[in-house]
Amino acid sequence: MKMKTAFSIILSILLALSITGPVFAAGKDKPKVIQRTGEVATIDVAARSLTLKYKTDTIIITINENTLVKMNKEKKSPSDIKVGDIVKVWFFEKDKVAKSIEIKSVK
Repeated sequence: MKMKTAFSIILSILLALSITGPVFAAGKDKPKVIQRTGEVATIDVAARSLTLKYKTDTIIITINENTLVKMNKEKKSPSDIKVGDIVKVWFFEKDKVAKSIEIKSVK
């Protein structure tokens, strides 16, 4: 009887792991978003490209139709971004596509 109970417990654990395993694996596939604040070095709205000066690096970021652009909580468009603006950009690490861009207000 004890052997049957132990077997049932082990089988239950294996079943639970087989069900939850794919759930944990799916979480690893979630794209990583990175945030950087820097100065706009170049912006080409037609080519959907922005170059950001961040510390000693430059990062080329792609802008697409899903990129949210805002300034002072007001929705803007990529054409409102100018060279020299300070922006905070959230972009996907894998392909460097901007999720959102916040133009910092000039004081």
